[in-house]
Amino acid sequence: MARYLSLCAVATAPLSAFVQGASATGDLASCNVHGGAGQCSSSAPKTRHQVASEHLLLQVAGSRLSTALAMHGPQDVGSSGCSGMPDVKRKCSDDGCRVLAGDMVGLTCNEFCHRSGRTCVSAWEEVNDDCASQQVLRCDETYGTTSDLLCMCSSVLVGLSTNAMAVSSSQLIWSDEFEGNEVDQSKWNYETGGGGFGNSELQHYTHHSAQVHDGALRITAKCEEYEHEHYTSAKLTTQHIVSWGPGHRVEVRAKAPVAQGTWPAIWMLPVDDAYGLWPTSGEIDIMEAVGCTENKIFGTVHTGAYNHMHNTQAYGSRQLQVAEWHTYALQWEEEGLQWFVDGELFGSFAPTHRSSEKWPFSQDFYLILNLAVGGAWGGSCLHGNGPSCAPGSEFSQGQVMEVDYARVYKV
Repeated sequence: MARYLSLCAVATAPLSAFVQGASATGDLASCNVHGGAGQCSSSAPKTRHQVASEHLLLQVAGSRLSTALAMHGPQDVGSSGCSGMPDVKRKCSDDGCRVLAGDMVGLTCNEFCHRSGRTCVSAWEEVNDDCASQQVLRCDETYGTTSDLLCMCSSVLVGLSTNAMAVSSSQLIWSDEFEGNEVDQSKWNYETGGGGFGNSELQHYTHHSAQVHDGALRITAKCEEYEHEHYTSAKLTTQHIVSWGPGHRVEVRAKAPVAQGTWPAIWMLPVDDAYGLWPTSGEIDIMEAVGCTENKIFGTVHTGAYNHMHNTQAYGSRQLQVAEWHTYALQWEEEGLQWFVDGELFGSFAPTHRSSEKWPFSQDFYLILNLAVGGAWGGSCLHGNGPSCAPGSEFSQGQVMEVDYARVYKV
């Protein structure tokens, strides 16, 4: 669940002052993106821990902050064909499967297509950083010291080393089946509070919005006045309790609300900011769905090299009736990440180069379950407004994300 920060009137503030929680020019002012340019509200300065926990994206010019850009989610790129492949400099076909591939010195189109779990269909040397070709290549052929190649990848995912989850060789090492009548706080923390979370979200996270009964966790987002915010919801994390890294599969069976303004997510963040603040230390979205993009799920990574701010986000997507029960899984191996829904592969990510800019995923991450309201992506279809709270409206009734279980296997 990517977090974004739009900053106003702080471009001259020293970065060190911001990280330490005190701006040299005064309090941090966070912009209300939906409210139009220049509309900002003052908030208290944040400590470094708060900044890290909300993983706000900061763009730095020298030792100064620059204003962040417009916010978008993966839906801006599309979700058909080969959308979401990493290191695409230019799309050369309507389905996005024929592309100008960057970062290709000494590499082949076989290796490029494999980054997103696809096979190479055809390969060419490009003419001048465009979609024209000057020489046909084999899929396993490099071309001198060129940094770009034209590659055509299969639209069908075949996966990395395997396209099936390693169920037979797995060992269940952690789970919550959500039995009983309350959240098990030996397994989950409540994250409470509001303020937009750097992403113009509208909810205030509370304890009472997460309940367990009838063998399921129920996170309810609804219209409710709570500490200056008009909606409440819940967010649970395993931070400081348990975490996992490569060699594991995380599996969550859930169903999600579909009302406009809902933003349910199953995702992971790093235990430590080993490579710096978000997104450089990574984020893994196992499943996101927004009511503004009907019946579509996304599995996405955010890193220093691959993120929406550079229009380089790497993701997979699938059309799905999200209001029905589905099992979402992340297979996390040293070679790469693979996303599954109901046992079917819908995304892969395995960059050829393993610098932390592209692969910060050799460290432990913790699990997060939450249901946001509005936000840069979740409220993108509401034209600057929050969901209606009128009697009989969807949010007056409450929107519910249900989780049957969360399980982690060693593979």
